[in-house]
Amino acid sequence: MAKFWGFAPGLPCLAHPAASHTLASHLAWRHAAQSPSLNYGSRTVTLMLLTRGSDTRLADGVFLHLSVNARRTNQQAWGDTQFAEGLAKAIRAVPGCDAGLLFRGEAPPRTEQPGVVLRIVGPHLEDPVPGLPNILWIISPPNLAPSGLLRRYQTVFCGGLALARRLEKLGLAVRYLPQATDTGHFRPDRRPPDMPDIPLVFVGSYHPSRVSRDLVLAAVQEGVEPYIWGPGWQGVIPERLWQGERLDHDELAQIYARARIVLNSHMLHMATLGFMSNRSYDALSAGARVISDPVLGFSAPDLPEIVQVRSIADLKSAVHTLLSAPPDSLAARMAQHERLARDHGFEARARVIVTAARKLLEGRQVAPAAFRPGNRTGTAAPVLSDPASSAPDSLLAVSMAAREILSICAYLENPDAPPLAPPEPAADVGVIHALMADLREAQQIACRPKALHAPGRLEALATRARRISEALIAENNPLGAKFTRQECDWWIERVIRNEPLWASGPAAFNRDRGKVCLPLWPRRQTPVASSRPGVFLHLYYSDLAPVFAKRLAHITCPFDLYVSTDTAEKADFIRGCLPAAEIRVLENRGRDIWPKLYGFRDVYARHDIVLHLHGKKSPHSAALDEWLEHILDCLVGSAAEVNRILSLFDTIPRLGMVKPVTFKAALSAAHWGANREIARELAWRMKIEAPLPDDGKLRFPAGSMFWARRDAIQPLLDLDLRPEHFPPEAGQVDGTVAHAIERMLGVVCKANGHHILPVSGAGTRLHMMYQKRFTSNGELRAALEAGVFDA
Repeated sequence: MAKFWGFAPGLPCLAHPAASHTLASHLAWRHAAQSPSLNYGSRTVTLMLLTRGSDTRLADGVFLHLSVNARRTNQQAWGDTQFAEGLAKAIRAVPGCDAGLLFRGEAPPRTEQPGVVLRIVGPHLEDPVPGLPNILWIISPPNLAPSGLLRRYQTVFCGGLALARRLEKLGLAVRYLPQATDTGHFRPDRRPPDMPDIPLVFVGSYHPSRVSRDLVLAAVQEGVEPYIWGPGWQGVIPERLWQGERLDHDELAQIYARARIVLNSHMLHMATLGFMSNRSYDALSAGARVISDPVLGFSAPDLPEIVQVRSIADLKSAVHTLLSAPPDSLAARMAQHERLARDHGFEARARVIVTAARKLLEGRQVAPAAFRPGNRTGTAAPVLSDPASSAPDSLLAVSMAAREILSICAYLENPDAPPLAPPEPAADVGVIHALMADLREAQQIACRPKALHAPGRLEALATRARRISEALIAENNPLGAKFTRQECDWWIERVIRNEPLWASGPAAFNRDRGKVCLPLWPRRQTPVASSRPGVFLHLYYSDLAPVFAKRLAHITCPFDLYVSTDTAEKADFIRGCLPAAEIRVLENRGRDIWPKLYGFRDVYARHDIVLHLHGKKSPHSAALDEWLEHILDCLVGSAAEVNRILSLFDTIPRLGMVKPVTFKAALSAAHWGANREIARELAWRMKIEAPLPDDGKLRFPAGSMFWARRDAIQPLLDLDLRPEHFPPEAGQVDGTVAHAIERMLGVVCKANGHHILPVSGAGTRLHMMYQKRFTSNGELRAALEAGVFDA
């Protein structure tokens, strides 16, 4: 039976006038008498200042700030960078116009010419820049695009016809503007001399969990045999077809100039929302023909060289027809190139974008700020609620907090608004959530006299609250994004912080810092402790009880064992393996954190030294299968190594925590992740006034297993949290109170003036280059005082 890829036949193109929302603003441009200058990339531009109420007539000049999803530090790894650079070059060719690139998180500099922001999106949609005209060009579907956020753009272009129609149904004014290509870069004459034709080419990665590449796989299986460049293909296709992992931008232009046919296989969301990717335009500009899987609604009668195929039979027929014909001459390929350049090159797109930008400047249309001081509309004074009194669900709790923050900020826009009364204390109930600290801060500002208000901080708080409020209105999300209970907690913080909804570490994060450790050396004699150590073990996975029974036998001094689990049946099995343990059946809430810290809070006073362990499994990642064994090798690897750890606590008074060296597969996650906002609330509750450390300086026991001096973690114990402070269990991998406390274990330890010591087992060969070896406890104490393990 023939296999089909299916959408309806091509729909006609859409063309609608640009958005023309008139937004309240009296900002106008004028040149400063003495304009300062700054470097914009490799060029110097002169700053111009925004002033209110000016009637200065606008010239035709415009500076386009082209914003892309790449960070400046990894810009070359993103195809969007080359896309934006080509478009910027075309904009500069328009008389009176200039352009520069902005990378993720960057603010545009003020420029000599009136500035307009062009967001080129991209999986991550950032907010419009307040006080400037903002144009959005969606060249691939964002992970999240709430209609409220889209409406704050003054003009919206969309490269997918199906998505453009969906946006229209929500009342958004949108113009269909397909992707394009750099016709100066992709040219038939880029073909190297004396190099043969390549009959069939595909350039792109293979990640079956993200993109199936059915078209390419079908071509291989049917013997059509394309030459393939891209990561992920080794072992999937015959070795003779795989040509390499990467092509740089120049090499790509040369390969397309040699190709007779280029295959274009789209990610599913690109195809279903109508986005013909720029791969097709690049190939056509180089003179090649294109065979693509179907893209919903895409129809380009002026580009008959793009053939969309819906079945294997269609694919074989198209390849046979094209390759049976004589190869196109250079003259024919150049004629195709020139025809494409007229309507689908960056020069054509630049004309459309510059025209839209000039129209916005002429109409004084700019994006509104989230907080606009001086607004005297008379917003009623809100009644403040105790932030500690929350909702049982993270989504509801954050939604309520966002509404209150926005109402506070709207009230404070009125310069005559008197201070608000502090909230009445209420019961400390409900989940601790990512917007709780922001709500406290907004309330504190609102209760101050006007002279002590902080408009810059209110703008930041309102921006964050507005962003999450818009995202939580599910019925107004044109992409239909739905997040499971497992995803929503980390998703909330990422939206609040305007961070992408994909796994990404902090900029310039150094994984190597997590490799520094002390290799334990044996001590035969068991130290004599003033009190018995307390071992706290949580076993959700009760089948691991025998593993821990064997490991705990390495503790040769007397100790008390406390075990938690969530059912009586599990408790019975555990009791058979660990008969000396005090076992408690506790609610399955807060992972291992709540049971170990708060389910046994009443017994901690008996112990100066504690050991935290739990039956760790990581169903979400096979790469973490050996994590538990690694941790146990570090903390209870042998009796002699446990004796050494206990002796370190005995001889180094400021040693607060001994943690395992970070497991190799967890190094990239050894930062705040989606947990910093909840950590701010925890820090406030513990009266930690110092700012939280940045990602590079954060030290914590990844996996939440460690030896510790009780005094070092006492502030966390004193929080006395209850199960309802933690979100319901849903298999979350980040962004919960438990994940925040895991990181705050290290923060609290350091805040109390204690040292954190990462260790590896005596037989561990992990991170050998980063091991710091000492031969006595005294040498180690001096090294800790000198910060050797904090670098």
